Amino acid sequence: MNYKLIVFDLDGTLLSADFILSEQTLAAIEELRALGLRVSVATGRSYKSAKPFLDRMGIVEPMVFSNGCVFDNPETGERELIAGVPLESALIALMLKDEYGLSIKCHMADGRILKSDDRPWKDEGVHFEVGEIRPNLKAELDEDPIKMVFVGDAQRLKDFKARMEEIMGTRAQARIFQSHASYLEMANYKVSKGDALLMLVEKLGILAKEVITVGDQENDYEMLKYFGWGVMAGPGHERLKEVAQDWIQSPEEGGIVELVDLVKKRLSPTT
Repeated sequence: MNYKLIVFDLDGTLLSADFILSEQTLAAIEELRALGLRVSVATGRSYKSAKPFLDRMGIVEPMVFSNGCVFDNPETGERELIAGVPLESALIALMLKDEYGLSIKCHMADGRILKSDDRPWKDEGVHFEVGEIRPNLKAELDEDPIKMVFVGDAQRLKDFKARMEEIMGTRAQARIFQSHASYLEMANYKVSKGDALLMLVEKLGILAKEVITVGDQENDYEMLKYFGWGVMAGPGHERLKEVAQDWIQSPEEGGIVELVDLVKKRLSPTT
């Protein structure tokens, strides 16, 4: 197969659990470029949160942010907002936050991040924006957020997800998923990293079968499913085992170096 593009998730795939982008991983990315692959990312992070890592990797290809709600093309300056969380679903989540002891961030279309309280989040202010503290966010929110992020006790997050899905019902216009071991996110049911990538590669004139995708969490499911070669990184979310064709170690254990060897074997004319 003549693969043309490789698309990575960031956290847990290229970045370690401590949000480190190692020199070993950077060198492996350069090897992938030397093999003729264009390199991009599809992340749950906002552009601003991802930018320090994008700069270190020299990413200039079109990219997907906010779990598929946004994609950017640096070559043309084009930014496309695909769909946000319906306001009704967002307000239900804010109504339930105290019952489940959650702290919530709403990412807005204009780039603002509105936070429901002043509870500190891990690595906030270093790797993630604090946002604007809005204790009365439920009363103030008057437009669809691009996405929402929920932080809290693991079991209570699980219970909250079940409750939200019960309230929204089978015709829900939003979906809740795990994007990191420590939190949940909610986005419009129409969007995912995979769906945004399908739109992006069409604009680039690349076929889906010519794309390699690499990820580790539930929000990477469609990304690994829709394209030519899907690779799961690290222990990975259980759902990814349904769609991944290969598996590599976590970034701390040299997973991207392993991936380079796998790519070389796939590209070799003798295999």
